[in-house]
Amino acid sequence: MLKKTAAALAVAGVIALGSATPALAYVPTPVAGCTVSPASFTAGVPSTIACVGLPVGPTTFTVVGPGITPGVIASVASAAASGSASVTKTAGEDGSVSASFTPPQTASYSVTVVDAEGNTVSDVTVPAASGSGTGGSASGGGLAVTGGSVAGEVVWLGVGALGLGGIAVAAAVARRRAASVTS
Repeated sequence: MLKKTAAALAVAGVIALGSATPALAYVPTPVAGCTVSPASFTAGVPSTIACVGLPVGPTTFTVVGPGITPGVIASVASAAASGSASVTKTAGEDGSVSASFTPPQTASYSVTVVDAEGNTVSDVTVPAASGSGTGGSASGGGLAVTGGSVAGEVVWLGVGALGLGGIAVAAAVARRRAASVTS
């Protein structure tokens, strides 16, 4: 009986672990894009422009809007005229890079990001904040993360191991009871 159970469990384990898992084998490369957080600009509140999926090398961030003067990406400036400012950061081996922007006024600003190959990764106008909230995060797209990082087979292997342990405990108890009855 124990040999048949062990054989059945071995076959079940081979079937569970030997099956193809194409969805788990696929590791998507990030789609080149940028996010701005918070998703709307408020005067004096720093915002982060973060990009992923870029080629390694210099990436240029340009912001155009009211009150912009050179150096505004790193600090607050006050002016009524519309202007532009740029800063260059280096995208790392993982393809990510970010810059901070502190808007001088609560207004809409145009944000343009150009990667090391001269491609425009993002060209978006971020709106002024309304109300007292700081907003969420604007996104350049891509798939949302919807699953865990543990493969289903590993979970079932753990469940099977627990079940096998339960069977072993039950068999040991039954064996002791049978041995105490015959003595």
